[in-house]
Formats: sequence, C-alpha cells, structure tokens
Amino acid sequence: MTNYYHVLGLSEDATPTEIKAAFKRLAVKYHPDKHPGRPEMEEKFKEVNVAHQILSDEYEKARFDLKLKYRQFSESQERTHSYRPPNPNQWKNQARRRYATARVDTRQNAIATAYAFGITFLIALLVMTGVWVKRSYDDRQIEKMLAERRSTYLEAKDYFEAGDYRSAFEMMTSLKFFRTEEKDMKTFKNTMLDRIIEEGNKSFRRGQYATAIELYELVQEFAPHLPFYEVRQRLADAYKQNNQPDKAIEILKDFLVGEYEIIGSLVKIAEIQRDEFNNLEEALDHLVIAHRLAIKRYKAIYGEGYALVINQKYVPQSHFYLYTNLADVYLRLNDTEMAIKAADWNKYVWPDSAISYITSAQAYAALGDLNRACIEYSGAVDRNWHGETPAYCR
Repeated sequence: MTNYYHVLGLSEDATPTEIKAAFKRLAVKYHPDKHPGRPEMEEKFKEVNVAHQILSDEYEKARFDLKLKYRQFSESQERTHSYRPPNPNQWKNQARRRYATARVDTRQNAIATAYAFGITFLIALLVMTGVWVKRSYDDRQIEKMLAERRSTYLEAKDYFEAGDYRSAFEMMTSLKFFRTEEKDMKTFKNTMLDRIIEEGNKSFRRGQYATAIELYELVQEFAPHLPFYEVRQRLADAYKQNNQPDKAIEILKDFLVGEYEIIGSLVKIAEIQRDEFNNLEEALDHLVIAHRLAIKRYKAIYGEGYALVINQKYVPQSHFYLYTNLADVYLRLNDTEMAIKAADWNKYVWPDSAISYITSAQAYAALGDLNRACIEYSGAVDRNWHGETPAYCR
C-alpha cells in the first residue's frame, strides 16, 4: 500500500495547506515538460498527482487515513507476535515450549485482529459521524442562505409592484447568481427591464412623457451595456414632446455615429430644428443628406432606373417622412419648384398621401397657378383630406 504522505514528503499529520504546497512544489519538480525522454519522471509526476487528489479530498483522505492506521497497527502486531524459529541447538530442549508458544500466538493473533477491527470500526464510525455532522451543518447553512435570498427577492418584488423600480433592481442585482431552486427569482430579474419598458410605453401612449422619460432613463441606467435602440427612439420622441429638444438631438446624433436608422434619425433631427428652433436651413441640410442616402440606396437595389420599378411596399416609412418634410421645408423657404418635386415623388411612391397634395397645392398657389392648385386640393379631398378648400377653388 502506497503511503501518499511519504510520496509528498509529508508527515501523516500534515495540514491541507502543507499538502497543497508540497503538491505544487513536486508537480513543478517532476513535470514531464521539464524532463523530456524520462518516463520515470512522468510516473513520479502521476504518483504525486494521485497523492494530491486523495489527500485533498476530505472523504478520500479519511478513508486513506483509516487504511493507513489499520495497516500500521497490523504491522506492529505482526512484529510483536511473529513466529521466530529457535536456535537449532536448542530444538530438542525447547520443543514443548515452542508448541505451547505457538498455541498462545494463535490466540493472541485472533485477539489482536479483533481488537484492530474494533479500533478500525470505531475510527470509521467517528470519521463518518464527523462527515455527517459537517454535511448537516453545511445543509443548514445553505437553507439559511436560501431563506435570506428569498426574503430579499420577496422584498424586491414588493418594491417593484409599488413602483420603486430602483430599489427593486438594486436588491435583485445584489443576489448576483441564482441556484437551480431559484428559477422564479431568476425569471423575475430577467423580466424586470421588460416590464419597466412596457410601463414606459404605456405612459408614452397616454401622453405622459415625463413619466415615460423617467422609466426609459432607468432602463438605460440599469443596463448601460445594452443598446435598447427602440427604447432610445421613444426616449428621443418623449424628450421632443416634453420640450427637451437638445436631449432628443443628442440621442439621434448617437444613432448617426452608430449608423442606426440613419435616414430616420436625420429626418427627426430636421423636424426638431424646424419645429423647435425654427432653423429651416439646418433642417434642410439634414434632409438633403438623408435624400442623398435614400437615392444611393435606391440605385444600389434597383439600379439607375429605380424610379420605374420602385414600390412603396419595399420602401421604409421613414422615407415617406423624409420627402414630406423636405417638401414642407422647401415650401417654407419659398423654393416652390423643389417643394413640388419632393411632393411629386411622395405622390408617386405613396399615391394615397393627402399631405403631399396639400403641399403641391400650396406651392402652385404661391407660383400663381391657381387652377393647378385647385386640382391638387381636389386630389387631397379624394384622399380623405378634411381641411378647408380655399375660396378660389369653390
């Protein structure tokens, strides 16, 4: 039987720290990479590794210690009661004594064996009792920990339902990991952001923009590493509706840098420049850039003859707003010809666009072509426009 303590060069009362340190030292010493072509070093390395595996495992070490103690005890008994042949010169004189001694030795060996078995059994019982006690203690500690974690979860859930999302999120984040039996807790944490976003969307749809902003900002704060593009789009819209245009533009410019919804972001920036700052030139610059990008995409998809084959089914809705706003800004800047061209493109791709007919009508009226203006107004009415028709068209 291999004495793993001796393999590691340790005494049998070595501590776990000493066992670990000895293993590291010998593993480095006998590692096969340091002794290429020497199989005996590889065998020594394996033996050291086995010794460490046995002695570093609480249960395996206890079993090994029992075996070792039993072997040492048995060897000591054998040395004490081992049979030694008498000197040949004294054979005859000590024959009777020898036979008597042999009978005594057999009995003593049986007693010694029984004694050793009893000792071994007692030690094993003590060790296993200790292991059971430790495991019972560990189980109680785990139960206590699980109870504390669940209490934290329930408290966080109450905070969340009360609308204190920050406290709830901080408490759930403090748990860090989730065990198998905590699936409901993990699910709750994973759905917290989705539920906050949904509450923000509800507030946005109700026109409660300040509340929506607060919720959307919480989402960004809780998960800054996630893009949440749709959330940030609605946040930009909420900023605009809540008279915070600068913050809206800041988000939209981030989209431009990240190349996300470039045309749509340019259009929204232009709308803010026009509606909030009355800066028509700045709005036009953004719209023209968006227009050039749109034409570039059309040519890449349909070729130079894109105007003949383009279909509104395959054109993003943001392009409709692009040319609607482009026509409007041109009209406000008194560039009526460009306003008509932008409106005509919208009417070509989106023939049901009443607003484009209105813009064309206003442009023709500005040019003095009242007859054509009335035709455009009539087209808007045919497309369910319910505004008031100018007197010159009645």
